[in-house]
Amino acid sequence: MQITHPSAYYNGQPPENVFLVTDDAGSQISSGYVVYQYLPHLYPDRPVNVYFTSEGQREGQYMLFGALIARARQLRDANPNEQARVYTCLRPDDREAIDFYTQSGLNCSEREVFVQLALPEGEVHVPMACSTEETPLFLPNQQMAFLDRLQRNDVTHIDATFLMQLMRTQHFHAVGLFTQGQLAGEILVAGSGYQAEILALYISLPFRRSGLATALARRALWNLTQEGVRYAAARFVTRSVPQKALMKTLGTGDEQTTAVFPQLFM
Repeated sequence: MQITHPSAYYNGQPPENVFLVTDDAGSQISSGYVVYQYLPHLYPDRPVNVYFTSEGQREGQYMLFGALIARARQLRDANPNEQARVYTCLRPDDREAIDFYTQSGLNCSEREVFVQLALPEGEVHVPMACSTEETPLFLPNQQMAFLDRLQRNDVTHIDATFLMQLMRTQHFHAVGLFTQGQLAGEILVAGSGYQAEILALYISLPFRRSGLATALARRALWNLTQEGVRYAAARFVTRSVPQKALMKTLGTGDEQTTAVFPQLFM
């Protein structure tokens, strides 16, 4: 087997960040790549994050691991004064991969959890001097501007295709929170029937640590109850201090692990 780079972009990544494993007959059996991320708002203790992924035959993925970690170190060294981590994402039932990464020195304690949220029993109001408005998403430029605001606030899992799918659901709402005329944050919820999920929530840097995320989430949950929603949930990453605090405030304690994140600190 040997490892090579593709001759062009692969899955949106530059060739130098992509690794292909071929067998002795020249057939590709595995592939992987790394993605550099700078996430100071989500992970202030380790703002440099390098995500890696690999797929294909297991023996090829094992061979890839060393190359991916070496490339991650090169990307990390471009910003040597910042703390960093290298990580990937696994299904919680993929015991073979979890055991491999654990034996390779990665910490596998970080999780994504799906948490049931407590619905307000009475009407919820946002703080004084604040107001909420539906975010206009009728036009393509409005949708792209919304996605850009999410990206700039470390919400990276929603793209244009996913947004269009969500907009067709029964309980879709994108709501902005304003304070003194300035957009302080936004929330995105969607669902059907009696169920809905908070899919995105951010508060801009100047307005953080003031309880606005909790206020906006509770207001959104109250609005959902007025549409007949009786079950609401959200996904949280256990390593994120802000997300853990919000989960503790809004959650009922009923949670399910949906992903495991093996990680290596640098």
